[in-house]
Amino acid sequence: MVCRRVLWAFVVSTCLGSSVAQKVTQPQPEMSVQEAETATLACTYDTSRTDYYLFWYKQPPSGEMIFIIRQEAFKQQNATDNRFSVNFQKATKNFSLRISGCQLEDAAVYFCALTQPVNSGGSDYGKLTFGQGTILAVHPNIKDPDPAVYQLRSPTSSNTSVCLFTDFDSNANVSQDQKSTVISSNSTALDMRAMDSKSNGALHWSDSPDFMCDSTFKDKTFYPSSGFPCDATLTEKGFETDMNLNFQNLSVIGLRILFLKVAGFNLLMTLRLWSS
Repeated sequence: MVCRRVLWAFVVSTCLGSSVAQKVTQPQPEMSVQEAETATLACTYDTSRTDYYLFWYKQPPSGEMIFIIRQEAFKQQNATDNRFSVNFQKATKNFSLRISGCQLEDAAVYFCALTQPVNSGGSDYGKLTFGQGTILAVHPNIKDPDPAVYQLRSPTSSNTSVCLFTDFDSNANVSQDQKSTVISSNSTALDMRAMDSKSNGALHWSDSPDFMCDSTFKDKTFYPSSGFPCDATLTEKGFETDMNLNFQNLSVIGLRILFLKVAGFNLLMTLRLWSS
């Protein structure tokens, strides 16, 4: 009977201990930094256990969850991995993530997580408790921005008109006017590594060939060519395929193949004459 009571007490205490709620809080829903700056993402947690593990993960736009760094509660030294490091304060239950020299690919949703070992050895983890996540936006460092507007049209439909805006300042407001019927994309950072430069880009398009580019933005002053209509009929000829040029290239290739065949045939006949 005594053994049963001891066993029951052990089971109850174990269940109660495992049912203690863990909580992880990320007070920053969103954060934005300029490229090459340092970002510090805050995280606080609450647990009654003294043996636990803390993690940081990131989720890029592709959707997969990528592990970044881990901190063990019984270690005093802060974990570090290249540009990522943590500031672990066990007494105040703070676990912030520091990203030094932010790059464009660092833009993602970052999640702080907490778990505790399910055995005495600490080799197996329990269920992870995640925070709400912090969206980190990294704005490109645009040097000497020179805003430009390009007029494009669909090769299959002359009624589709597109405005491409590039190389504007990161602080420019490119959000769509709510009254506009034009379809638009959000600002996107373009990393043109072949040219060793970066730019901002945004697209606005419509089925109407005569809509004005300057009527699609709330901020109408950040680009110089606001007076140009985005007209499908004004598309540069250089964007179109030159059929004559393609035909000439194919003709040259054909003549080269014919020349090689003739040269090879002559060489073969010469060798046969010498061998006979």
